[in-house]
Amino acid sequence: MNTTIVDVLIENIKTDQVLLEQTETKMETIKDEKRIIVDRLKDYKRDVTVLLKYADDAQQKKIEALGFDLSESERGFNLIASAALDIIMKVKDNQLSNAELYNAYVKSLKNKDEAVNYTEFNIKCRSLFNTQRLLRKKGKDSKSSKEDIISLNGRVLKSQPGKQVKK
Repeated sequence: MNTTIVDVLIENIKTDQVLLEQTETKMETIKDEKRIIVDRLKDYKRDVTVLLKYADDAQQKKIEALGFDLSESERGFNLIASAALDIIMKVKDNQLSNAELYNAYVKSLKNKDEAVNYTEFNIKCRSLFNTQRLLRKKGKDSKSSKEDIISLNGRVLKSQPGKQVKK
C-alpha cells in the first residue's frame, strides 16, 4: 500500500489525540492528589493555631521555618481579641472578671470614643474562647457575664479556698 503524506498526518493526529487524552487523565489525577495534600496542610494550620500555646520557643521557630505565619492576625484574631489576650497575659494570675477585662480594654485605648460597647466586645472576643486561648468560668449571676472569670488556658484557677482546679 502506498502511504501518502496526508496518511502520515492523519496517523500523527490520531496518535497525538490519544496522547493528549492520556496526559489530561494524568493531570486530573495529579490535581486530585494536590487537592488532598493542600487540604491536609490547611488542617495542620488549624491544628497549629490551637496547639501553638503549648509549643516552646524552639518548636515555634520550627513551625515558622515550615512557612506558618504565627502572627495574631494570621491566627484569626481581630484587634479587640488581640488586645484582650494581651491584657489577660499581663495581669496577675492571668485572670480577670469579664467586666474588669472590658474596662481594661477601654482604658488601653488612646481614643476612648473608639471603644466598642460591652456586648460587641464579648462578640469580638469569642475567637479566643473558640480556639481555647481563654477560658470562661461562670460567675454567681447566671444572667450576667460581668462576673464571669476569664483566664488564660492552662493556668490554675482557684475555685474555692484551699482547692485548686486545673483548667
